Amino acid sequence: MNIDIAHAMPGDVEDFVDLFEQYRSFCGKAPTPDARTFLAERIETGQTLVLGARDSVGVVGFAQVYRAFDSIHLTHDWVIADLFVDGAARGRRVGGSLLEAVLDGARENGAHHVRVSTQSNNAYAHRLYESHGFEQLDVMTSQVVQPGDGRDSADG
Repeated sequence: MNIDIAHAMPGDVEDFVDLFEQYRSFCGKAPTPDARTFLAERIETGQTLVLGARDSVGVVGFAQVYRAFDSIHLTHDWVIADLFVDGAARGRRVGGSLLEAVLDGARENGAHHVRVSTQSNNAYAHRLYESHGFEQLDVMTSQVVQPGDGRDSADG
């Protein structure tokens, strides 16, 4: 079956919502009407680039990418925020096709790096990214805080 990769447009949001909710469920989140609004805002405002993979049935995968500025190199990077393939479409190179489209777009737009973070136990994702030249950075750690939780002030 043929897979076509294309940019999501504002009129495509409904085609992506179910798969977006599958992705959120995969990440342990409950369905919510806010997911549609979130996705629509990202696509409509151009805050992120959403690429969709479609076959004859519909959307079977997506990647969501945003730009981050790199002050060290005085350029920008592309950050893959999400890449997900419907379970029924796995094994058909959908994830690889989406990733190749992201890398092509990053090259065409002058990105310095393409970055991605994955769950440490997601062996499939690790293999996918490594097969496309990604390298694990052991020199970096990620830290996160939820603003307003009482631990983000300088005197606390």
